[in-house]
Amino acid sequence: MWPSRFKRPRNPQPPSMGEEEPRPTIPLPAEIYVDQDAVSAGQTQLAHWLDEKYEEFVAGGGLDRLPGKGKPLTVPTGDVMNTILKQAGVPHPWVLLRLTIKESIEDILYLVKRTPDDPSIDQQLSELNKRIVQYNLESPSLALHRRKLTRENLYVELEKWR
Repeated sequence: MWPSRFKRPRNPQPPSMGEEEPRPTIPLPAEIYVDQDAVSAGQTQLAHWLDEKYEEFVAGGGLDRLPGKGKPLTVPTGDVMNTILKQAGVPHPWVLLRLTIKESIEDILYLVKRTPDDPSIDQQLSELNKRIVQYNLESPSLALHRRKLTRENLYVELEKWR
């Protein structure tokens, strides 16, 4: 037998962590919280419901009433984003900027006709020239670029913006 000094107690108590420190928690995987059988049954039920609705649609002649039936598909070429925007009827951001610049030029011309010596005209021209620089950066072609505006070239440049 071993001498008693080497014997260890049978149920040793773990060293105490102190009253202030909380006991660490181990996060459990999500699979433990989710009932996989219920999720699977719900997905199966949804798939069957969708299949039933599709069969009802086909049986009711839904495929015969689709727009463009019997016509060839037109496959868009070029930029996909341009095609999506065009089909949605949304103009490009640079086109919208062009329209706002044109309206701003018309507003400044009206102001010039009313009060030609108004100092706010120069400030508005400066802000408008910043938008023109932005337009030139966003426009897709060098042929679409426009010059900066001054009091002298407002009338000529407005014709180019139309």
